[in-house]
Amino acid sequence: MPQERVPELPQPPETPPAAPVAPRPARPPARVYRLGAAADALVAQARAQSAAGQHTAAAALIERAMRIEPANPLVWLELARLRQAEGRYDQAQSTAEKALSLAVGDARAQASAWRMIAVAQRARGRLVQAQESEQHARALSPR
Repeated sequence: MPQERVPELPQPPETPPAAPVAPRPARPPARVYRLGAAADALVAQARAQSAAGQHTAAAALIERAMRIEPANPLVWLELARLRQAEGRYDQAQSTAEKALSLAVGDARAQASAWRMIAVAQRARGRLVQAQESEQHARALSPR
């Protein structure tokens, strides 16, 4: 009686397979914020009011734009500019910080926010912090 041949099983590799490479940490996608038509019109009116020294009217217009686009950092940056024009540097800085927190992925908006923070810090005599904020801005948008 002929013997049946048993197929050989594959031998395990001599070296274990390489461990899978860990994926790179996800970066937020690059983004560029823009104002919608309604918010853009309100911001343009606010700039004109501010240039005429009518800061209260300008603030009301920016607040209307904020109700339309509350998560848009550009609206918050406009309010920070207005607060700087009024000499209200504490509010300008906190508003610019809010814009910074919303500007995820938009290096240009982040750089603008850091520059406004630096102006507010410098105006209040916080020169070291202002310099650090300027460095953040330059790192985001070297000129």
